[in-house]
Amino acid sequence: MEPTARGRGGPRGRERRRRRVTRSAWIAPEWTERLGAAGLTDAARLLAAPPDAGDLAGRWEPLTKPGLGGRERWRWTLPGTPAAVLYLKRYLHTPWRAQCDRLWRQARGHSRAWWEWWQGEDLTRRSVPAARAVAVAEELWAGWECRSAVLFPAVAGDGLDRAWAAAVAAGAPLTRGRARHAVVRSLARFVSAFHQTGTCHRDLYLCHVFAVLDPTAANPPRFTLIDLARTHRPRWRRMRWLLKDLAQLDSSTQSLDVTRTDRLRFLSAYLGLPRESPRTRWYARRVAARSARIARQVARRRARG
Repeated sequence: MEPTARGRGGPRGRERRRRRVTRSAWIAPEWTERLGAAGLTDAARLLAAPPDAGDLAGRWEPLTKPGLGGRERWRWTLPGTPAAVLYLKRYLHTPWRAQCDRLWRQARGHSRAWWEWWQGEDLTRRSVPAARAVAVAEELWAGWECRSAVLFPAVAGDGLDRAWAAAVAAGAPLTRGRARHAVVRSLARFVSAFHQTGTCHRDLYLCHVFAVLDPTAANPPRFTLIDLARTHRPRWRRMRWLLKDLAQLDSSTQSLDVTRTDRLRFLSAYLGLPRESPRTRWYARRVAARSARIARQVARRRARG
Protein backbone atom coordinates (compact mmCIF):
# COMPACT_ATOMS: atom_id res chain seq x y z
CA MET A 1 0.00 0.00 0.00
CA GLU A 2 1.31 3.41 -0.95
CA PRO A 3 1.54 5.82 1.99
CA THR A 4 -0.69 8.85 1.75
CA ALA A 5 0.31 12.41 2.44
CA ARG A 6 -2.28 12.61 5.22
CA GLY A 7 -1.19 9.41 6.97
CA ARG A 8 1.07 9.37 9.99
CA GLY A 9 3.80 7.62 8.00
CA GLY A 10 3.34 9.63 4.82
CA PRO A 11 5.81 12.10 3.33
CA ARG A 12 4.35 15.03 5.23
CA GLY A 13 4.47 13.10 8.50
CA ARG A 14 8.07 12.12 7.91
CA GLU A 15 8.96 15.71 7.02
CA ARG A 16 7.35 16.99 10.24
CA ARG A 17 9.36 14.49 12.26
CA ARG A 18 12.57 15.51 10.48
CA ARG A 19 11.90 19.15 11.29
CA ARG A 20 11.64 18.27 14.99
CA VAL A 21 15.08 16.61 14.97
CA THR A 22 17.86 18.92 16.16
CA ARG A 23 21.56 18.17 15.77
CA SER A 24 24.57 20.02 17.07
CA ALA A 25 28.29 19.32 17.11
CA TRP A 26 31.34 21.09 18.50
CA ILE A 27 35.11 20.61 18.53
CA ALA A 28 37.38 22.62 20.83
CA PRO A 29 39.36 25.13 18.71
CA GLU A 30 42.69 23.98 20.15
CA TRP A 31 41.92 20.41 19.01
CA THR A 32 40.55 21.19 15.54
CA GLU A 33 43.84 20.66 13.71
CA ARG A 34 44.88 17.51 15.58
CA LEU A 35 41.51 15.82 15.26
CA GLY A 36 41.12 16.97 11.65
CA ALA A 37 44.45 15.33 10.77
CA ALA A 38 43.02 12.08 12.15
CA GLY A 39 39.89 12.44 10.01
CA LEU A 40 37.49 13.99 12.51
CA THR A 41 36.48 17.32 10.99
CA ASP A 42 32.89 17.19 12.23
CA ALA A 43 32.03 15.85 15.67
CA ALA A 44 28.71 14.57 14.27
CA ARG A 45 30.75 11.74 12.74
CA LEU A 46 30.94 10.24 16.24
CA LEU A 47 27.18 9.64 16.17
CA ALA A 48 27.08 7.60 12.99
CA ALA A 49 29.17 4.56 12.14
CA PRO A 50 31.26 2.75 14.75
CA PRO A 51 34.41 4.79 15.43
CA ASP A 52 36.65 1.94 14.26
CA ALA A 53 35.02 1.82 10.81
CA GLY A 54 38.32 2.84 9.21
CA ASP A 55 37.88 6.49 8.32
CA LEU A 56 39.41 7.78 11.56
CA ALA A 57 43.15 7.30 11.94
CA GLY A 58 44.71 5.79 15.01
CA ARG A 59 43.97 2.78 17.21
CA TRP A 60 40.48 2.21 18.60
CA GLU A 61 39.82 -0.12 21.51
CA PRO A 62 36.33 -0.85 22.88
CA LEU A 63 36.05 -0.62 26.66
CA THR A 64 33.30 -2.96 27.71
CA LYS A 65 31.89 -3.80 31.12
CA PRO A 66 28.56 -5.10 32.46
CA GLY A 67 25.74 -2.62 32.81
CA LEU A 68 26.58 -0.25 29.96
CA GLY A 69 23.15 -0.70 28.40
CA GLY A 70 22.86 1.48 25.31
CA ARG A 71 26.23 3.13 25.94
CA GLU A 72 29.59 2.54 24.31
CA ARG A 73 33.05 3.46 25.56
CA TRP A 74 36.18 3.58 23.41
CA ARG A 75 39.84 4.42 23.82
CA TRP A 76 41.32 6.27 20.85
CA THR A 77 45.10 6.57 20.47
CA LEU A 78 45.86 9.26 17.93
CA PRO A 79 48.83 8.85 15.61
CA GLY A 80 51.68 11.30 15.77
CA THR A 81 54.33 12.44 18.22
CA PRO A 82 53.57 12.69 20.99
CA ALA A 83 50.70 10.21 20.81
CA ALA A 84 47.47 11.41 22.41
CA VAL A 85 44.98 9.15 24.16
CA LEU A 86 41.31 10.10 24.15
CA TYR A 87 38.17 8.46 25.49
CA LEU A 88 34.86 8.43 23.66
CA LYS A 89 31.43 7.91 25.23
CA ARG A 90 28.53 7.19 22.91
CA TYR A 91 24.91 7.12 24.03
CA LEU A 92 23.05 5.23 21.32
CA HIS A 93 19.94 3.81 23.01
CA THR A 94 18.76 5.84 25.98
CA PRO A 95 16.36 3.92 28.25
CA TRP A 96 13.14 5.54 29.40
CA ARG A 97 14.37 5.89 32.98
CA ALA A 98 17.57 7.66 31.89
CA GLN A 99 15.56 9.99 29.64
CA CYS A 100 13.30 10.97 32.53
CA ASP A 101 16.28 11.45 34.84
CA ARG A 102 17.93 13.78 32.31
CA LEU A 103 14.76 15.80 31.81
CA TRP A 104 14.07 16.10 35.53
CA ARG A 105 17.55 16.59 36.98
CA GLN A 106 19.78 17.83 34.17
CA ALA A 107 19.05 19.57 30.85
CA ARG A 108 15.73 19.42 29.03
CA GLY A 109 17.06 20.82 25.80
CA HIS A 110 20.27 18.83 25.58
CA SER A 111 21.67 15.30 25.78
CA ARG A 112 23.65 13.51 28.47
CA ALA A 113 26.84 13.93 26.43
CA TRP A 114 26.24 17.69 26.22
CA TRP A 115 25.55 17.76 29.96
CA GLU A 116 28.86 16.08 30.75
CA TRP A 117 30.71 18.54 28.50
CA TRP A 118 28.96 21.50 30.11
CA GLN A 119 29.61 20.28 33.66
CA GLY A 120 33.33 19.99 32.94
CA GLU A 121 33.40 23.54 31.59
CA ASP A 122 31.32 24.94 34.45
CA LEU A 123 33.29 23.27 37.23
CA THR A 124 36.57 24.39 35.67
CA ARG A 125 35.32 27.99 35.62
CA ARG A 126 34.47 27.59 39.30
CA SER A 127 38.06 26.49 40.04
CA VAL A 128 37.16 22.81 40.55
CA PRO A 129 39.46 20.71 38.31
CA ALA A 130 37.30 18.42 36.17
CA ALA A 131 37.55 16.43 32.95
CA ARG A 132 36.98 18.73 29.97
CA ALA A 133 35.70 17.42 26.66
CA VAL A 134 37.33 18.28 23.32
CA ALA A 135 34.33 17.33 21.16
CA VAL A 136 30.62 16.73 21.65
CA ALA A 137 27.71 15.92 19.35
CA GLU A 138 24.03 15.27 19.93
CA GLU A 139 20.82 14.46 18.13
CA LEU A 140 17.44 15.06 19.76
CA TRP A 141 13.87 14.68 18.62
CA ALA A 142 11.48 17.17 20.27
CA GLY A 143 13.77 17.25 23.30
CA TRP A 144 14.04 13.44 23.42
CA GLU A 145 17.62 12.21 23.25
CA CYS A 146 18.19 10.02 20.19
CA ARG A 147 21.96 9.68 20.40
CA SER A 148 24.94 11.68 21.59
CA ALA A 149 28.70 11.40 21.97
CA VAL A 150 31.42 13.15 23.94
CA LEU A 151 35.21 12.90 23.56
CA PHE A 152 37.72 13.48 26.38
CA PRO A 153 41.52 13.55 26.49
CA ALA A 154 43.12 11.29 29.09
CA VAL A 155 43.27 12.88 32.54
CA ALA A 156 46.62 13.05 34.33
CA GLY A 157 47.18 10.56 37.13
CA ASP A 158 45.08 7.57 38.13
CA GLY A 159 41.98 6.83 40.14
CA LEU A 160 42.66 7.72 43.76
CA ASP A 161 41.87 4.19 44.95
CA ARG A 162 44.54 2.71 42.67
CA ALA A 163 47.04 5.53 43.21
CA TRP A 164 46.78 5.30 47.01
CA ALA A 165 46.99 1.49 47.04
CA ALA A 166 50.16 1.66 44.91
CA ALA A 167 51.70 4.24 47.24
CA VAL A 168 50.92 2.10 50.29
CA ALA A 169 52.35 -1.01 48.62
CA ALA A 170 55.54 0.90 47.84
CA GLY A 171 55.83 2.18 51.41
CA ALA A 172 55.87 5.78 50.16
CA PRO A 173 56.45 8.55 52.74
CA LEU A 174 53.24 10.13 51.44
CA THR A 175 51.19 7.47 53.23
CA ARG A 176 52.53 8.15 56.72
CA GLY A 177 52.35 10.83 59.39
CA ARG A 178 51.74 14.45 58.49
CA ALA A 179 51.98 13.79 54.77
CA ARG A 180 49.10 11.32 55.04
CA HIS A 181 47.05 13.84 57.03
CA ALA A 182 47.72 16.46 54.37
CA VAL A 183 46.38 14.18 51.62
CA VAL A 184 43.18 13.52 53.59
CA ARG A 185 42.62 17.23 54.21
CA SER A 186 43.41 18.11 50.61
CA LEU A 187 40.86 15.60 49.34
CA ALA A 188 38.27 16.92 51.79
CA ARG A 189 38.77 20.50 50.63
CA PHE A 190 38.51 19.37 47.00
CA VAL A 191 35.19 17.59 47.60
CA SER A 192 33.92 20.51 49.67
CA ALA A 193 34.75 22.97 46.87
CA PHE A 194 32.89 20.73 44.43
CA HIS A 195 29.78 20.59 46.63
CA GLN A 196 29.90 24.34 47.23
CA THR A 197 29.15 24.82 43.53
CA GLY A 198 25.72 23.35 44.28
CA THR A 199 26.52 20.19 42.32
CA CYS A 200 26.32 16.58 43.49
CA HIS A 201 27.99 13.72 41.66
CA ARG A 202 25.82 10.63 42.39
CA ASP A 203 28.76 8.37 41.51
CA LEU A 204 31.49 9.81 43.72
CA TYR A 205 33.70 6.78 44.27
CA LEU A 206 37.46 7.15 44.58
CA CYS A 207 37.92 5.75 41.07
CA HIS A 208 36.22 8.90 39.75
CA VAL A 209 38.65 11.19 41.56
CA PHE A 210 41.86 11.10 39.54
CA ALA A 211 44.97 11.95 41.54
CA VAL A 212 48.56 12.88 40.86
CA LEU A 213 50.47 11.86 43.99
CA ASP A 214 54.10 12.57 44.78
CA PRO A 215 55.33 9.51 46.75
CA THR A 216 57.92 11.66 48.52
CA ALA A 217 55.26 14.20 49.59
CA ALA A 218 57.43 17.01 48.25
CA ASN A 219 54.51 18.28 46.14
CA PRO A 220 50.84 18.52 47.16
CA PRO A 221 48.36 16.09 45.59
CA ARG A 222 46.36 17.22 42.58
CA PHE A 223 42.82 15.97 42.03
CA THR A 224 40.55 15.97 38.97
CA LEU A 225 36.91 14.93 38.94
CA ILE A 226 35.83 12.64 36.09
CA ASP A 227 32.69 10.84 34.91
CA LEU A 228 30.30 13.77 35.28
CA ALA A 229 27.42 12.18 33.36
CA ARG A 230 25.17 11.82 36.45
CA THR A 231 25.97 15.11 38.16
CA HIS A 232 23.05 17.35 39.02
CA ARG A 233 22.09 20.33 41.14
CA PRO A 234 19.35 19.14 43.46
CA ARG A 235 16.56 21.60 44.10
CA TRP A 236 15.11 19.63 46.99
CA ARG A 237 16.52 17.32 49.65
CA ARG A 238 20.07 18.42 48.89
CA MET A 239 21.38 16.92 52.14
CA ARG A 240 20.34 13.48 50.89
CA TRP A 241 22.56 13.81 47.84
CA LEU A 242 25.48 15.27 49.77
CA LEU A 243 25.40 12.35 52.18
CA LYS A 244 25.13 9.92 49.28
CA ASP A 245 28.28 11.37 47.68
CA LEU A 246 30.18 11.21 50.97
CA ALA A 247 28.99 7.66 51.62
CA GLN A 248 30.12 6.55 48.17
CA LEU A 249 33.55 7.98 48.86
CA ASP A 250 33.64 6.27 52.24
CA SER A 251 32.50 2.90 50.90
CA SER A 252 35.25 2.92 48.26
CA THR A 253 37.90 3.24 51.00
CA GLN A 254 36.88 0.00 52.73
CA SER A 255 39.53 -2.08 50.95
CA LEU A 256 42.24 0.54 51.53
CA ASP A 257 44.48 1.41 54.44
CA VAL A 258 42.05 4.03 55.80
CA THR A 259 41.34 4.36 59.52
CA ARG A 260 38.44 5.76 61.51
CA THR A 261 40.66 8.69 62.44
CA ASP A 262 41.30 9.36 58.73
CA ARG A 263 37.55 9.44 58.14
CA LEU A 264 36.94 11.90 60.98
CA ARG A 265 39.85 14.03 59.79
CA PHE A 266 38.29 14.09 56.32
CA LEU A 267 34.88 15.20 57.62
CA SER A 268 36.45 17.80 59.89
CA ALA A 269 38.28 19.39 56.95
CA TYR A 270 35.24 19.01 54.68
CA LEU A 271 33.00 20.85 57.14
CA GLY A 272 35.64 23.22 58.52
CA LEU A 273 34.76 22.09 62.06
CA PRO A 274 36.66 20.32 64.86
CA ARG A 275 36.51 16.54 64.85
CA GLU A 276 34.73 16.51 68.22
CA SER A 277 32.01 18.97 67.17
CA PRO A 278 28.40 17.67 67.26
CA ARG A 279 27.96 18.51 63.56
CA THR A 280 31.00 16.48 62.54
CA ARG A 281 29.79 13.51 64.60
CA TRP A 282 26.32 13.84 63.09
CA TYR A 283 27.79 13.60 59.60
CA ALA A 284 30.04 10.71 60.64
CA ARG A 285 27.11 8.61 61.88
CA ARG A 286 25.01 9.15 58.80
CA VAL A 287 27.85 8.65 56.33
CA ALA A 288 28.85 5.42 58.10
CA ALA A 289 25.27 4.12 57.98
CA ARG A 290 24.89 4.88 54.28
CA SER A 291 28.31 3.47 53.50
CA ALA A 292 27.34 0.20 55.22
CA ARG A 293 24.12 0.14 53.17
CA ILE A 294 26.13 0.50 49.95
CA ALA A 295 28.40 -2.37 51.05
CA ARG A 296 25.35 -4.60 51.62
CA GLN A 297 23.95 -3.72 48.21
CA VAL A 298 27.28 -4.57 46.55
CA ALA A 299 27.42 -7.88 48.43
CA ARG A 300 23.90 -8.80 47.28
CA ARG A 301 24.72 -8.00 43.65
CA ARG A 302 27.86 -10.13 43.81
CA ALA A 303 25.91 -12.98 45.35
CA ARG A 304 23.44 -12.87 42.47
CA GLY A 305 26.37 -13.01 40.05
